[in-house]
Amino acid sequence: MSIFPTIAVTPIYLPQRQFRDSYGNPNAYIPMNPSMHITPEGEVTLLIRSVNYRKYKDKQFTLYEKPWSTSSYTILRGQMTANRPFQYDGFKQDELVLEYNQPTYSSYWKGMEDIRFIKKDQVLVTIPEFNPGGNPSIFMATIDSNRISFCIPCEPSITEKNWMPYDEENPMVIYSVEPFLIKEILDPEFTTVDTNLSLKGYHGSTNGIPFKDGYQLFLIHTSRDISYHRWLLFHPDTHDTRVSSEFIFFRNTYIEFPCSLCQWDGRIFLSLGVNDDSAFIVEVTVADIMNSFHP
Repeated sequence: MSIFPTIAVTPIYLPQRQFRDSYGNPNAYIPMNPSMHITPEGEVTLLIRSVNYRKYKDKQFTLYEKPWSTSSYTILRGQMTANRPFQYDGFKQDELVLEYNQPTYSSYWKGMEDIRFIKKDQVLVTIPEFNPGGNPSIFMATIDSNRISFCIPCEPSITEKNWMPYDEENPMVIYSVEPFLIKEILDPEFTTVDTNLSLKGYHGSTNGIPFKDGYQLFLIHTSRDISYHRWLLFHPDTHDTRVSSEFIFFRNTYIEFPCSLCQWDGRIFLSLGVNDDSAFIVEVTVADIMNSFHP
């Protein structure tokens, strides 16, 4: 299996948030699945999810704080530096607070999950507690300072929760890649795209970013024995769709979960959760992405 070349990998560390677990032992929340947005001016918003469980290669997991799986986020803001690898030293850091300004329901999953940026201050976020059945559901929400608010339900949200937003000016989403369905964020109706591709088992991963010749670039993934990825190019006007060869990022990992793609100053950055117990920002090159589309 091909390992995709990276030019920089930055691990994200947060102050440890401890608790006394249901077994009476000292424990701590585990960072995972980061989300990131970079403006053309280099302003960075970085969201780091933390959870109270640990997942293993055989897909079993230990929940340390019964009876709920609890998720929280830390928000970091700072500025990119030209000609240097991504670094977050000096970023302002705070807890990201969800405003519970609507009815909540009993759910095994507490808090927010797997945020995707639509643009700097607008996101798609999974909030099971806002669904009457307690199931994972997608909401469009606003980030204001360190708060997520104005959560608007998006439909349908149960079948596929890895929506891939694209086009900050006129936001759309790729709802699924097999079948290939696109839609306006708040419109429940789909447009089906005939891609002539076989992407069975693949799911959305990241937001899209403008790439070459009018295409949007995404990363998609599948979970088999481990996680595998493909780059996806989609042209919003012609609906032409192309996928790269399959690859992984790291040897010996079993979960690699990308949430965000960002571009700045001609550079491409990817936010990546690994094994549900670590968070990284990875930099790759346009040339290596283009090369992955050729045998």
